[in-house]
Amino acid sequence: MVCLFGISCLGIALIVVPRWSTKEPGAGLILRQSDLVGVNDAASRVGDTTPDMLAAIPGVESVDFNQALAPILARVDPNLDDWASEVFSAAAVKQLKRLGQLIAHPAKLTERNLQPLVTADFSAGPLRPEPLEEVLSDSSIVVRRSATTAAEVSTSTGPRLLVKLLKGLTAPLENGLDRRAYFKIFRVETDDETVSTSAYFQAAAKLPAGVVQQNATWTCSWTQEEAGQPPRLKSIAVSDYEEIVPGPSGGIEFGDWTTAALGQTDSFRRQLVYGLDHWRNYFPRGFGIDLTGVYGLAVGDADGDGLDDIYFCHPEGLPNRLYLRNADGTLRDVSARSGTDWMENSYAALLVDLDNDADQDLLITADFQLVILRNDGTGRFSEAFHTSGPATFISAAAADYDSDGDLDLFVCGYGRTRVPGRSTDELSQPTPYHDARNGGPNLLLRNDGELKFSNATVESGLGKENSRFSFAASWEDFDNDGDLDLYVANDFGRNNLYENDPSRAGSGTGRPQFIDVAATVGVEDISAGMGVTWGDYNNDGLMDVYISNMFSSAGGRIAYQRRFRHDDSDETLTAIRRHARGNTLFENQGDGTMADVSAPAAVTMGRWAWGAKFLDLNNDGLQDLYVANGYLTGDRADDL
Repeated sequence: MVCLFGISCLGIALIVVPRWSTKEPGAGLILRQSDLVGVNDAASRVGDTTPDMLAAIPGVESVDFNQALAPILARVDPNLDDWASEVFSAAAVKQLKRLGQLIAHPAKLTERNLQPLVTADFSAGPLRPEPLEEVLSDSSIVVRRSATTAAEVSTSTGPRLLVKLLKGLTAPLENGLDRRAYFKIFRVETDDETVSTSAYFQAAAKLPAGVVQQNATWTCSWTQEEAGQPPRLKSIAVSDYEEIVPGPSGGIEFGDWTTAALGQTDSFRRQLVYGLDHWRNYFPRGFGIDLTGVYGLAVGDADGDGLDDIYFCHPEGLPNRLYLRNADGTLRDVSARSGTDWMENSYAALLVDLDNDADQDLLITADFQLVILRNDGTGRFSEAFHTSGPATFISAAAADYDSDGDLDLFVCGYGRTRVPGRSTDELSQPTPYHDARNGGPNLLLRNDGELKFSNATVESGLGKENSRFSFAASWEDFDNDGDLDLYVANDFGRNNLYENDPSRAGSGTGRPQFIDVAATVGVEDISAGMGVTWGDYNNDGLMDVYISNMFSSAGGRIAYQRRFRHDDSDETLTAIRRHARGNTLFENQGDGTMADVSAPAAVTMGRWAWGAKFLDLNNDGLQDLYVANGYLTGDRADDL
């Protein structure tokens, strides 16, 4: 058994507030922080409470709350694992980490320090292959890639050779500050005498002209040493080498302006600076603070002054926050005054004009409910529409799908929340893992004007193939026929591409009908879909689509072992392995199909990606990709 997920204990809450999610569908809405009388001050001080206070509460004892998890936690130590490939991977990672530390400190790159890492007959070609081909050059960055993978034959071997190769590799980092090097093993292959690993390599350093970065894939062969002895490198082969150096303007750099923009607000200091691990120590488990932190935000002009404002969603028990932008770029908290400080388990929000009155209204999804708040034009909001359903509404996308002049809403449902006779635990388990069809249904709300909406899911055709674990959706006219189509990214399986089919509009309703064409177009992308963005990346006038998925190095190692699910069909194994591969870019072919160009475009490795956005970062007229990623964070570097 392999343990891939972090586990954290919940503490004891000092404050209890009502739960929206305990209400039946259609029940009254909603609790705001400003509705609480005599509780606000105490709630705002929760962040100042220390765990030491818990010892003074009568009845609280120091006990082991994780006894039931002991068999699982024991497997966290790879040496106790029954997967030999994982035991070896852990040992190889330690050796590569030592190698990375030597790369980061060039003065330590000596034969003596390398002797414990390599064999006496170690061999390899250049770790920085030459010649390098320039594939991008502008004022901000220059990107070079290896034009060949042919290895040079060297007369030297062992540690002496590796010293020479590493000095050649790190030449672009010379005199750089904050030098770093990382390895991530994603494949392990074994035989009787040798073990081979494939790993992503990345190194970077700060130079006066900007940041230099190196990316590559290393295929390493290792010795199989006796128990207790670390493996040693026998050879290294490099592929996919890439080098990014600053252009004349000094490269692309971003600065963290969070504190500069928000630091003067009390709510930022008391609430936003704390992570989920902090708040999970103070709220009871019933509040359902999501471990992975899938709480969204919305950017828009809430008060009509022409400046973008920002709305933050938060887990239950913590108020959502609306910050208006000042002319100097700072933000001020108007959550209570604006009527938007809801204290529900809010997953997503949109700031968008839904009633065509030239101001932006606010949509919030929380658990299985959705609320729309009307904007009075000055940034004050009041409830105008509310609905609920049998799914956890995780995100929403607005578009005029029926071309009647107002914006309609597509809401993604993730896990089911209520099915008669079934427990919550049963509902939360995707079945089967690689192609789950027991998720919560999505919802299409047709805008009928005056902030009134009708459920058009079934009549539109979007009710078909509508039982997956949907994370995100995005509207776009992918076939250039003048109407909007819809791509839905689903966790644990196939995605949907719903084509808006005008030829079916007369079938009973006279309104647009959708048909799922993901399989015929070639974009099902069986994986752990968590985000989707459209963009014309190759400037051919056709919209391409990029899907954010899970990259798992552990999954890449384990799923390719012979013993892994050896009774499954090849189709099932391929689908499960695909879950660990990473992100996908589909190029629109213009003939009703799309081609997977992820590998040649070098955009597969997005780590554990939650979302992405096409945007032109360097103003060269080409669409770049920004990918948000990560899994669990905490106070300890080894919390995974």
